[in-house]
Amino acid sequence: MPPENADLIGTGVTGLAAQLRSGALSSRDLVSASLERAAALDELNAHITLAEDAVKRADALDQQLAERGPVGPLHGIPLSVKDNYRTAGIRTTGGMGVLRDWTPDTDAAVVQRLTDAGAVIVGKTNMHEYSFGITSDNPHFGPVRNPLDPTRSAGGSSGGSGAAVAARIVPAAMGTDTGGSVRIPAAVCGAVGLKPTRDRLPLDGVLQVSYGFDVPGPITQDVTDSALLMHVLTSGETVAPSALPTDAAALRGVRIGIPVGDYWADNHPEVERVYREAAQRFADAGAELREVTVEHAEIGSETGFLIATPEAVVLVAELFRERGLGSIEQRLDDFGADVAALLRSQIGADASPVPAHEYLDAINETVPAIRRGYLTALSDVDVLLTPTAPAPAIPLAETGQMQHNGRSVDPFPTFVRYTFGLSVIGLPAISVPAGTTSDGLPVGVQLVGAHHAESTLLRLARAFEHTSD
Repeated sequence: MPPENADLIGTGVTGLAAQLRSGALSSRDLVSASLERAAALDELNAHITLAEDAVKRADALDQQLAERGPVGPLHGIPLSVKDNYRTAGIRTTGGMGVLRDWTPDTDAAVVQRLTDAGAVIVGKTNMHEYSFGITSDNPHFGPVRNPLDPTRSAGGSSGGSGAAVAARIVPAAMGTDTGGSVRIPAAVCGAVGLKPTRDRLPLDGVLQVSYGFDVPGPITQDVTDSALLMHVLTSGETVAPSALPTDAAALRGVRIGIPVGDYWADNHPEVERVYREAAQRFADAGAELREVTVEHAEIGSETGFLIATPEAVVLVAELFRERGLGSIEQRLDDFGADVAALLRSQIGADASPVPAHEYLDAINETVPAIRRGYLTALSDVDVLLTPTAPAPAIPLAETGQMQHNGRSVDPFPTFVRYTFGLSVIGLPAISVPAGTTSDGLPVGVQLVGAHHAESTLLRLARAFEHTSD
């Protein structure tokens, strides 16, 4: 694999878009480089399917540019999307074996917005089966491997998107985030992952896991590219890349909330170190660090599981009926062990389904209480700063049970500790690379803002990037 292809894709969306418009690059060359790099790094298993007509579309976009036709902000840029987005003419599996032969005839709304802006979809990224996990150790299509250490997980459920961006197969990719599924892969792969406010982006054409938690979100190499994709996807409602800070001075006087209490203390020692160093970088740039208490944060994840698990059963059953695949009860054996166990907890002879009154109480009472806790904490600061995940990427051998601070634990609830609660209440958050462990594994930190504060998060995250070499 020519090393210059990695350098080329590593230029990022914003830089590549400028070179394409100037004629320094052609879309054909760029898309071909992306596909060649995907083939060369096949061991990462970042994609389930590569688009057969990607080069043909690139040629058409090159011709359009040559004829001085209208071009969009993503004109000719190769992007990948998670395999739970419907894509016309490209198979969509949702990471499920039962859908391995399904090719939709329409695009998801987010995919349509990307292609309307000129993007070339080069592939569908591998993922945790049915988005219902955080390891992307897929039983049907194989595990996604972390580009920084292929013996380790790339996180999930959007693991393929995180790996494809970190490995410079594509300059950016779309994931979806139900409880951390954009932010966690970004953190453990060394990329930027943005979870927008709930309802900020459309879910039409996404194979959903939850009615209320799912959101589309970009995974990018840097914050500028995240801002560009969000600016495109929101039709200009969020900050333009040109308006982002050009140095760390934008952090002066910004109030950064540091959550305190036992709940925030169970971090891998090196994650804790990087997190503290990141907080100090904010302070050194002139930000004010304030300790805050987040009431009810400790029940965010368990509330998320209580609500999302029965919703996932209903949604996958609806999908199966739509596709003529029979009842979910008949197809449980077609799922991998971990997802099947979650589904069986709600249906079947040995099920202990969530009682209706507990589900309704969680939505009507517990979720508002968690929301009040976070919003109260945010009322006296501009953003909260937390670790994105309490541990770095785990070995693929530990995707069933992981070792964490001297004990054996389930990776799923462990990794969503700081992310799921924000999905439950719909707040936006962005994970940015903050450093590495002593053996070179990436560690991300998460900035959390009030509803529809994506522009603020992007500005502060970009300023934080300027604090590092």
